[in-house]
This record gives sequence, C-alpha cells and structure tokens, in this order.
Amino acid sequence: MAAGKLALHGGPKAITVEDPEGWRVFGTEEAELVQRLAEAEELSATGAGVTQEFEEAFAGYVGRPYALSQMNGTSTFWGAYFAVGVGPGDEVIHPTYAWIGSVAPAVFLGARPVFCEVDPQTLTADPKDIERRITTRTRAICVAHLFGNPADMDAVMGISRRYGIPVIEDCSHAHGAEWDGRKVGSVGDIGCFSLHGEGRGAMSVGEGGVAVTSSREYYERLLISGHLNRRGIAEELTRPEYRQLGSTCLGVKFRAHALGVGLGKEQVRKLDAVNEKRRVVHQRLNRIAEEIPGLEAVRVLGKATPGGFYGYRLLYRPEDLGGAPVETYLKALQAEGAQVTACDFPLLHRLPLFAEGFDLYGGNRGPLSGDYPGYREGDLPASEEAHRRVLALPAFTDPRPGVLEQYMEAFRKVAANAGALR
Repeated sequence: MAAGKLALHGGPKAITVEDPEGWRVFGTEEAELVQRLAEAEELSATGAGVTQEFEEAFAGYVGRPYALSQMNGTSTFWGAYFAVGVGPGDEVIHPTYAWIGSVAPAVFLGARPVFCEVDPQTLTADPKDIERRITTRTRAICVAHLFGNPADMDAVMGISRRYGIPVIEDCSHAHGAEWDGRKVGSVGDIGCFSLHGEGRGAMSVGEGGVAVTSSREYYERLLISGHLNRRGIAEELTRPEYRQLGSTCLGVKFRAHALGVGLGKEQVRKLDAVNEKRRVVHQRLNRIAEEIPGLEAVRVLGKATPGGFYGYRLLYRPEDLGGAPVETYLKALQAEGAQVTACDFPLLHRLPLFAEGFDLYGGNRGPLSGDYPGYREGDLPASEEAHRRVLALPAFTDPRPGVLEQYMEAFRKVAANAGALR
C-alpha cells in the first residue's frame, strides 16, 4: 500500500482493528481451579497443597531443585539478597535499565546500589561495565533479562567465578527464556520471577513471585527470611542455627496467596505455547524493523532464546528520518492508532531516590545518606542514549487478523512522511 497522508495531518488511520488482542490470560481451567480452592477453603496452604504443587512444577520447568513462591517479585529479591548475605556496608551491582523492585530490597538490607551501563543494542547489563565497578564491598551482582531478552550470562558468570560474587537473575520479564539451552533462572545463583504483569507477562496471577535456586543454603535462607509458619518449615530446615528458630523463623511473612499460586500452576502448563506465539510476533516485529527506515531491532545474542516478552521493544533511529525527534515520531504513530510509546521504565539512576539519596532511617543514617555520592545526568551515558531510542509496543500474544500488517503500514507511512515531522 502506498503511503498516504498522515493521520496526524488529517489522513485516515492505518490501524483500524478494534480489540487487537485475541489472547486472554485466564481461561476456564483457571476459573474452575479458583472455585475449587475457594470451596475447599485452601487459601493459605503454603508448604502443602496447591502451593507445593506449583513450586514443584515451576522448579521442574526451570530446571532447579528448589522453588519458593512469594507474594510478589519484589519480595523474592529481598529473600535473594538476604540469602547471599547482602547487608549494611555492602554494594550490589545492578543495571540502571530495569525495574526498581529488583534493587530496592538491597537498600532496605543496608546496601548501596552501584548502577552499571546496559549494552545499547541488547538493553541488558554490559558485562565489561559490571567488572569495572567491582570493589571490595561488592556482595552481589543482579542482571535483568529485560523484556524477555537474556543477558550475556557466559560473561556474567565468568565475572562471578573470577571474583567469587554471587549472581541474582531478574527473570521478571523472561519466563521460559533460555541461555545456551538452559532456562533463565537456572544459570546464576538465584533466579527471581515476578508473577504480576496484568496480561503483559507470559505468567500473570495478579500479584505473586517465585524464587529458584540449586543451593540448599540459599533455599533455607529464603525460607527463614519470609515464610513464617509455613507448614512443616521447622522440619524442612536442616541447619541447626536455622532449625532452632522454629516455625516462626525470623518472624516475616512474604508467602504467596494460594489462589494466585493456583493460577500460576495452570499457567506453567501453558507457558511454552504462549511463548511460541509471542516469539512469532517478536520475529515479525523484527522483520518490520529490518524493512522500514527509522527502526532497529533489539539485538538477541547468539546463545539467547527470548521468552516471556513483557511487551516488545524496538529502537528508533532518527538518523534514518532526517533527525525527526522521537516525540514527534511517536505522536505520528499514535495518531495512526498504534499503541507505541516511549519506554515506561525509567533509568534507575535518574530516580530521585538514587540520584539525590534518601535518609532512610532518619538522623542521616542508611545506605543512601551520609557520604552517598548520588548520580547525575551523564554518569551512565551509553544507557542514557539508548533509553532515548526505546519504543514500547504491546505484549501481543494472539493478535487479531491484520493487526500486525496494519502496524507495519503505520510505521511505513510515518517513515515515508518523515519530512513532515521535523
């Protein structure tokens, strides 16, 4: 179809399909399961029943001996940092392009975040910059498989081995993604998954999370840090110093709700099928990026198999369109009916909490006060430049017939009229 007049300037919209997504998160199986659990009053059966079934299924799927469900993804990071021994005075290296929930728990444990650059093409942690930022205070490295794209785990784990620093994988967007044939979450020391997502994630239960590990020590520390009165916990703990705490452990409860876990159990069975659908969409969007000026696909490393796909991301190339500002470009696409925005994830070092610091405990105490240096614009230039180019698209799973073709036409139309955008 020849490019016509932009909708921004009075032309017809390129995208006209209403209700473009045919996939729904929950089906009859989930509804029936929730009803059964409610009727059986199985609402807090951690360590048994549906919770145990989910944890066993998820551990088997990822390929780890231990999985522990929790109330949300943030709490799994709290447990993971505690498990590897993060505490006051420590540092945690973390990519600036990720969600705050994967680093904030380290702050509450008394550690300072040290933000690293992301690779401008993959949008995942730059291993070389990780290594540059290691100090004697570095206690953990967290890497995010952002929007389902696995980070360079060979390089990250090489750093881990050289320096003896544990690696926590943020798999919140990447359920079912793989690195070199292994599921993400099974490569580092602990894998943390969010089960939130409101339909954007491949697994969404409203609120929930799950941590996986192969280390019995880390698993037991995850248990004592958030599983007050889990059924059988006193017998499950093997280390004497943990077992002597009894069923109340450290007195904190981060347990998942059984209804949400039940939904997750059903979704584990469907995960591969959902990912296959999303990979088809991902490949088609990447082909659009190859064919139309102004776009670039996010790079996928050779050993990586993306999965989960918490939405899709493309990169804007203004140099292809005469330098048209991204804001104008997006406005034109949105006028065509495209659900495309600038990325809704801010760079963490730009957030006031980390840029300016915060007196967490009062009295000028805590990891983000005192001599905390904060961050300024320009401190992470590669990430800042890449972030300006990120375009966010919906997490299509089963798009209605013609939707992706219409998106392609919208991108083509805007590119053909680039002269009118400057």
